[in-house]
Amino acid sequence: MSEKQQLNVYVPPELARAAKHRAIDEGTSLSRLVENALRAYLARPPRDDSQ
Repeated sequence: MSEKQQLNVYVPPELARAAKHRAIDEGTSLSRLVENALRAYLARPPRDDSQ
């Protein structure tokens, strides 16, 4: 899956800063960090908010 699509999101400055620092600490790109986090989130079962 090498094809990519740009996705722009707005997050609080402190969240963006923390994500950038984590990417640096892990030796990866911010894009890869966000991609991995989004994949992990979407792999979880959806919440049932109807209760």
